Amino acid sequence: MASPRTIRGISWDHPRGFDCLAANVPAFEAANPDIKVSWERRSLKQFGEQPIDDLAEHYDLIVADHPFVGHGAASGCLVDVTPIIGADAINAMLADSVGQSSASYHWNGGVYGLPTDAASQVASFRPDVMAGLGREAPQTYADTIALAKAARAAGKTIATPACPTDAMSLILSFTANLGQPLPADPGRFWERQALDEAFAHVEELVAASHPSSPDWNPIQAYNAMSAGDDIAYISYAFGYSNYSRRGVAKPIVFTNVAGPGRDPRAGALLGGAGCAVTKSARDLEAIGRYLRFVHDPAHQRGAYFDAGGQPGSRAAWLDERVNAQSHNFFRNTLETLDKSFLRPRFDGFVPFFEEGGEIINARLRGALSREAAIDRLAAHYDHIVALESAGA
Repeated sequence: MASPRTIRGISWDHPRGFDCLAANVPAFEAANPDIKVSWERRSLKQFGEQPIDDLAEHYDLIVADHPFVGHGAASGCLVDVTPIIGADAINAMLADSVGQSSASYHWNGGVYGLPTDAASQVASFRPDVMAGLGREAPQTYADTIALAKAARAAGKTIATPACPTDAMSLILSFTANLGQPLPADPGRFWERQALDEAFAHVEELVAASHPSSPDWNPIQAYNAMSAGDDIAYISYAFGYSNYSRRGVAKPIVFTNVAGPGRDPRAGALLGGAGCAVTKSARDLEAIGRYLRFVHDPAHQRGAYFDAGGQPGSRAAWLDERVNAQSHNFFRNTLETLDKSFLRPRFDGFVPFFEEGGEIINARLRGALSREAAIDRLAAHYDHIVALESAGA
């Protein structure tokens, strides 16, 4: 008897990242008995920052964030998926995309990932706590600050996850919302005035938030919001539909962001996750079959969502059943996703993002002046760009 064809993948350790893939392997294997698929997991922090080079030596598939595509392409550790699933499938995913989720994996003429999962920074609230305050979800940044003051007066609070990863995400979102995003070209940095204005808003927002905000990532903030009754609203955090599902004891309702710019709903940082094929992959025909299964719109709005997934298919975001099962998570945040900011993806951006987050987080904790933080960000960016230019 011939040995089964095998596919090894690694995702991240959350129902949205791992369970939705692992739980549906039996259905794929039943339809494809000659292929075996196994998934492993890594932490959320590793998902956002761990270099993918080593993973590419050991796995066929990596669920990765789109900023890795520049390095993946330049290093050769990721391969173009177009020949594996076909141009028609790529075009179908572009047509069915949530915002730029699908296009975010397209780089220099190649496609280095697929829109398995879609997300951006969004806002959220506990409807029961908000009702107790007599407040509705903020529509503007000024509304958010007013809510924070009213909540504090009533012994409640808002929250803004601002651990290093999310601190950097906040600055990227606020500069984009204010109409001065970080340029995609690695030779151009933010204008200092743009950074100063964004820092001023982020500092004000985090200072008005729960004191643990500089320690929290989105999952920690949502867990705290669900476990207690003191957090009324989370202003900016990558959305997780898992906290809004039917059956959750204290469901969180998600909504569009409220930034300080001309369009309050614009510029939130695009996140999400995509299946990328590594240089180690050998059985490309089997991988193509599996990727078409995972990204089929019917599967995305069906078994994938039911197992905890947050679909990358726009059809799923508009699906009546999916929204009914999630307190309209998808419908209520779609405008923010469609107007979200696609961060740079050049080779070297991820190290800049990682170190930049530490600098911004230090500022939010009061360990650096704003001027010093901006100086360090600019110097670090110049260093990264110089390294990439030297290696080109």
